[in-house]
Amino acid sequence: MSTLTLNIEDNLLHQANIYAAAKGISLTQMVKEYLTEIIKTPDLNKAILKRYSEDELSRQEAMALLGVDYGKLIVMMADNHLPLPSLPEPEIKAMAALFSKIWRESQ
Repeated sequence: MSTLTLNIEDNLLHQANIYAAAKGISLTQMVKEYLTEIIKTPDLNKAILKRYSEDELSRQEAMALLGVDYGKLIVMMADNHLPLPSLPEPEIKAMAALFSKIWRESQ
């Protein structure tokens, strides 16, 4: 188990301790429960997809966070009606060259 250090204003920490005591749990348990709840949120995947769509996450980062391959990532983007991010120009040129090579070889 890992240890977490937080920097919290004294008043907020005091109020959080009062809240935890009123619930009959420790502050640590309260934080664990909160974090467990927010990571279950169905919107979490959509938030990751949105950040990928807006070029805030790389394809590799999005795939790692979602635990999917590129094919599934594209399907998830379509399912959520999100556009794919713009590709860097070198990647577009490489894809065009590969497509052109495949097309020429098929003729």
